[in-house]
Amino acid sequence: MLSLLGLLLSACVVPPVDQLLANASSNNSSAAVEEEAQIPPPDTFGGLVRSISEYVSPTPVPTAEPSTTVVVNTNGARANIRSGPGLDFPIVAKGYPGDAYEVVGRSEDEAWWQICCVTNTEGATTTSDETWVAASVVRLAGDGEDIAVTQQLLSPELTSSWQVDWQCGSDRCEVKQCSATVDATVEDGGSQQMLTINHEVVWDDTCFATDSWIFEVNQFTGRERTGQYEENFLYGYWLGGNPGEANGVYTFPDGQAVAVFCSGPHTVEIEEGGGWTTLYEGNTCHDVRTGILVVLSYNKRWLFTGEFEGQSYDRAYFGDNETLRQRLTDTNLELSFVEKR
Repeated sequence: MLSLLGLLLSACVVPPVDQLLANASSNNSSAAVEEEAQIPPPDTFGGLVRSISEYVSPTPVPTAEPSTTVVVNTNGARANIRSGPGLDFPIVAKGYPGDAYEVVGRSEDEAWWQICCVTNTEGATTTSDETWVAASVVRLAGDGEDIAVTQQLLSPELTSSWQVDWQCGSDRCEVKQCSATVDATVEDGGSQQMLTINHEVVWDDTCFATDSWIFEVNQFTGRERTGQYEENFLYGYWLGGNPGEANGVYTFPDGQAVAVFCSGPHTVEIEEGGGWTTLYEGNTCHDVRTGILVVLSYNKRWLFTGEFEGQSYDRAYFGDNETLRQRLTDTNLELSFVEKR
């Protein structure tokens, strides 16, 4: 998968040691090099995010009681369990008569129950809450009145845009700063549970090449399909609904304010070879309703471990760095909008 990160990784190559040492202190101590090349702290969004205490906090979405279950109630036949609330969604498992499942939500028309912990068609038990069964083939065991309607967080008509501002604090970079727009649109939606969302980055003045990449995102939960990017903040565009408690507020260019869950500092390290490690340190904020990325910022540094001209270095930093800030500027999603007190 190509990405904005991959593009920027190629923007500046890993520097040669002798070039960086020429910019650092003439002191031969690696500790002195680290001290004089002042380490920039992780970016804290430059005032883009305000305190949640200044706004009316969003109301938490009610959840179903764990004791509420449905029991397959068919006359000998197995019940189809699908990936979404409708006959057009693929069958992911079968339920035998008498099988019971925990209820975690329902469709707005009450024709479908969202259930958890089924055995899929490959025989594996999953704790996923992304499966559905028709109300007509089960009986409810427990009180269903308080079960919340499962909202479809994302739409096949989804569009979103982010503004990107990038700077390089290194003499090695031919381009010192550049801005870009990342646009997200759905390429494939329809009746499938997963939306294929294309992201395209276009840089101003063509300072870098146009690039694009794909995420598959669950339209009901808002989560990226694999979940592997939850641990890598550089790719965390789609964390899913309720990613964390609201602790900040971001204001769009049009004045609308949205409650966000901000976290960090996060770190990602990439071993480049030759003794070099690329270190990313940054913070993120996500909308608390959908989990879409709202703000991302990071500082990028190069650290060197090894021998050079008789001197030993251990994760030495010589002063070169890059910074990036990305913020959501437009979307047609229903976010967790808030108003001032």
